[in-house]
Amino acid sequence: MRRNVRTISKQSVESDEIKAQAAALAAVERKLARLGQRIAQMREKIAERRQALADARTRLGQERTPETARTVTSAMSKLDAMIGRRDAMLEEYRELKSMVRDQRALCKALEKKEEAKQKAVAKFLKEWERNYDREIRIREKNVRQRKRLTRT
Repeated sequence: MRRNVRTISKQSVESDEIKAQAAALAAVERKLARLGQRIAQMREKIAERRQALADARTRLGQERTPETARTVTSAMSKLDAMIGRRDAMLEEYRELKSMVRDQRALCKALEKKEEAKQKAVAKFLKEWERNYDREIRIREKNVRQRKRLTRT
C-alpha cells in the first residue's frame, strides 16, 4: 500500500484540462511563428521598396518628366501602404506574444495545481492508511484478548 501512495504522489500530472491548454498554447505558438516569418518577409519587401523609391527619386532628379514624378508618387504610396500593413502585423504580433505568455502561465499554474492535488491525495491516503492500520491492529488485539479470555 505504501508503494501505491508513492505512485500516486509521483504520478503523471496530465489531466484533460492541461492537455487542452497545452494544445491551445501550441496553436498560438505556431500562429506567432508564422506571423513572425510574415513580418520578416514584409521587412525585406519594405527595404526593397525603399530602394526602389530612392532609385526613382534619383531618376527624378536627373530627368524631370511627369512619368518619373508619377513613379516617385506611386513608390511613396506603395511604401506607405506596406509600412501600414507591417505596423498592423507588429501590433498583432505583440498581442500574440502576450497571449503566448498568458497561456504559458496558465499551463504552468494548472500543472502546479495538479501536482498540489496529487500531493494532497497522497497525504490523505497516507493518513487514512495509517489510521486504518491502527484500527485493524486494535481489532486484532481485541480478538487476541478475547481468544485468551475464552481459553481460560
